[in-house]
Amino acid sequence: MKLQPGATGFNPPPGSQADVRAFTAVCHHAARTIGATVAGVTPAGITPNFHTVDIGDAHHRIAVLRHTTLPFIAFARPRTNSDVTVTFVDSPGLAAALTTLTDAQALTAAQLQTSLSQVDLRALTPYEHDQITYWKPTTAGELLFNFWD
Repeated sequence: MKLQPGATGFNPPPGSQADVRAFTAVCHHAARTIGATVAGVTPAGITPNFHTVDIGDAHHRIAVLRHTTLPFIAFARPRTNSDVTVTFVDSPGLAAALTTLTDAQALTAAQLQTSLSQVDLRALTPYEHDQITYWKPTTAGELLFNFWD
């Protein structure tokens, strides 16, 4: 995996911020496609560096994470407001529904659990490398979907 500038959420390239309204609309459509509904939306603030849309049906809920800068989507177990732990999961049906509606790439749990030592970080800015040194993420997922401030 090769990451581009803005992966950490710090110093994103100008004009690269994801549109939370468009992302939410795409999630509503995808949810209907799989027989679910949107159960909640949490736009990124200062932290985390991703938007979250919870999608659920009568049996379970899943959080759809949209990186604020890079066109990446991930799936995780829903969190409580105070929880900063992201547990990535796979959702092939929802991934298929979302990727037909957007140019964002749906990352698998295995991709997100890739050791950071196996990720190409050369394109990141020096400031992002400083943040990585400070926060010490160990996986691609910890770097891409974080609560750093």
